[in-house]
Amino acid sequence: MNIKIINTTRNAEKYLHAVEQEKADLQVAWNTYMIEPFWSEIAQWAPFDMSYLKPEPIYELSVLMEQIEQLSQLSTAELQQKFSASVNALPVEDDDELLIAIYPLCDRNKTAKERQNGVAGANVFGNMILNVNPLADDWQAWIPYVFAHEYHHKAWGHHWYVMQCGQGLDGTFLEYLINEGQADLFAMSLYPNLQPQWNQPFDEEVATTLWAKIEKVLDSTDREIHGKYMFGNEELSLPWCVGYSFGRMIVADYLEQNPEINFTELIKIPALTIFTGSRFYRE
Repeated sequence: MNIKIINTTRNAEKYLHAVEQEKADLQVAWNTYMIEPFWSEIAQWAPFDMSYLKPEPIYELSVLMEQIEQLSQLSTAELQQKFSASVNALPVEDDDELLIAIYPLCDRNKTAKERQNGVAGANVFGNMILNVNPLADDWQAWIPYVFAHEYHHKAWGHHWYVMQCGQGLDGTFLEYLINEGQADLFAMSLYPNLQPQWNQPFDEEVATTLWAKIEKVLDSTDREIHGKYMFGNEELSLPWCVGYSFGRMIVADYLEQNPEINFTELIKIPALTIFTGSRFYRE
């Protein structure tokens, strides 16, 4: 699979100049220099509008200048090599080019900076956006990890949406849990020295309490519910990214019971089958 990397820092410089020197409207300038030149190619395979994944404008211009200086030093060749490791570990029969667009991420996003080491990924139906804040700790080490996670989504989506034409999918929260659990375990298998903060273990008592809540929505197809139970919700007393932790635990249980199964084979196994092989399943 051919990998194409777009580092948007040169356009970020144009955006910065337009806003600072030409006094252009910030939103207009962002769309002109950071979205319009790339979005049609990024979203070329999407069967529906995915504009909600467009990178957000950066308002702190002095901070952006510092980010540009660091992001411009990224080695495309080195990234190609690291990204290829994920592709080789989970091959996909797809002749289409894989596009990865690297964008600066607003420093105001404290969750991304402090809990995600400044790297947040988005899969745009086969292509990918990596939003990166180079002012965060260890941000360079986490770019390949986040790529691996998002690449797994591409491989999973290729099997179920392209090869299977959506047959066997039901859009439930359980399916979402299993999908994210597989993606994180795949990334962890390649980068075992990195421990994502969004995927922390719970002790048995806490896990039991939280699972009692999550278990009730496993069959839900409501995307609003999916968001709350995956990313956490204070009103529901659900900790940050609780769904990621349970997804990982469910898939890890299944793999422990079936050690002969690799990640390529795992993608093809229905979510319910994986769930029934975990400690959380109850008839």
